[in-house]
Amino acid sequence: MLLKASSVLVIAVAIATLVPASFAIAGLGPQLPGGQSATVGFYNNADSSIVDARGDARPVLQQSNSSTVPEVRGYHDILGASVKKQGNAFLFSIELAGDPNLNEKYETNYLWHVITTSPETDGDQRHYIIMFPNFAQDSNFAEKGWHYAVFDSTTGEYLVPQTQISSGMPQDRVEFPLEGWLIGNPSSFRYWVTVSVRVDSVNLDKPPDYLMDYAP
Repeated sequence: MLLKASSVLVIAVAIATLVPASFAIAGLGPQLPGGQSATVGFYNNADSSIVDARGDARPVLQQSNSSTVPEVRGYHDILGASVKKQGNAFLFSIELAGDPNLNEKYETNYLWHVITTSPETDGDQRHYIIMFPNFAQDSNFAEKGWHYAVFDSTTGEYLVPQTQISSGMPQDRVEFPLEGWLIGNPSSFRYWVTVSVRVDSVNLDKPPDYLMDYAP
């Protein structure tokens, strides 16, 4: 499974745009070596899920000046992801091999990349990034605990700024309902998920230091 970690060095998680508050934005789809696009999940007005192998999380360096390497934990290892409609909201879930509430030392950021196609704009694509960062209680980050934010990468603006989540997550997943209107109430969309770690609590305008895992 080490091949997967090395291949993502050129995945779209290689940052194209920087945004504040320690969030990093990726491109419009995972790109593998040779310019081939990786398979992505697809929601089509019905429950959708993707799976990923256990034990394939690896710290892939994104910042060349980082000398601190995070130890791989179960909460870095994606086992799958799912999305389902609940009333007017989408329930986004990332299944993990460990308890994400046990995050230590650093910021661990779980990101949903959602690509919609709007019939109102002649089929133009829109890229939303739904972020769930957890700042460890024993970290040097000013923020602590769970937060979420929604960023419209197409327009370059936050739809929801970094907002504290008062409760914790389940012991085996990151899961949160998001009002559908925030991403245009799409009936279908493509998606993929990533887990990143930031060890540098000072230079928050830079991308996370390590990509740990992605799915599918």
